[in-house]
Amino acid sequence: MTITQLRYIVALDQFKSFAKAAEHCLVAQPTLSLQVQKVEQELGFELFDRKKNPVITTKLGKAVVDQAKNTLKEADKLFEIAGQWKDEPAGSISIGIIPTVSNYLIPSIYLSLQKEFSKVNFRISELPTLTILEKLESEEIDLGILATPLKIPNIVEHPLYYEPFVVYYPKDAKEKSTSVSMKHIEKYPLLVLGEEHCFRHQSLKICNRNALAKIESGSVETLKRMVDMGIGVTLLPKLAVGKSSERVVPFQSPEPAREISLVYKKGFYKSKILKKLTSLILDAIPMEYHSKEKYKIIGVSLNQD
Repeated sequence: MTITQLRYIVALDQFKSFAKAAEHCLVAQPTLSLQVQKVEQELGFELFDRKKNPVITTKLGKAVVDQAKNTLKEADKLFEIAGQWKDEPAGSISIGIIPTVSNYLIPSIYLSLQKEFSKVNFRISELPTLTILEKLESEEIDLGILATPLKIPNIVEHPLYYEPFVVYYPKDAKEKSTSVSMKHIEKYPLLVLGEEHCFRHQSLKICNRNALAKIESGSVETLKRMVDMGIGVTLLPKLAVGKSSERVVPFQSPEPAREISLVYKKGFYKSKILKKLTSLILDAIPMEYHSKEKYKIIGVSLNQD
């Protein structure tokens, strides 16, 4: 059996669907189905119960899948070694990134990723914090890009940059200050993201509000449009704002900010990819956000995400 066939059976075990597994592996469904069948014929028993929907991995199949994961990990290490000799990253990498970072970071680095990681099979998924951590633990993804500090024993945090929070006002707001404090915004209804977003809880912590906000949304862009209608104010990550506007006002010093980090499970070995990815991200982030000295870092509350 081949490395590719092992990737197929691991994907099928993960997604419980031939169609979804094929989509994940970037192959046609008949191709994946045929290769899984060849592995079963070679081993002499079924790995998956196809009569069930979703597909169920058999008891023997589960043992094979677990070994396949170990084999793929060792194979990736070989690619990593090869990449060291070639002085370029190689192998595969899967990355989970929170939505409030991905909306500006991925467009900024994607073309560079394609160029610098030409020998790497990389996959990027937009996911909430808890899902990223769960997938890191189960080794479904390799890296996460999210707000920290988390202080989880089995997770390593590699801080990248520090992003201040800013206030986004409605068009008819009378506030003309160059910076704001709590007294400037407490008279406005606060619009925040939904429960699954750590940015929501950081916003509530900054504004000292425990009650539910007037509007909750899953999208920063939706919140901005609601503010445009004059419904209230919202907090935004500075790098997601784009062009400066008199309606976007920073907080008074020390500005509240979030720490954005690359996180990975202890034992992560793809050091060349990690180093190159770190460099690409920092190149896309203005130097003023590389240091946390002038900011007040707002922590992440995992029990609320």
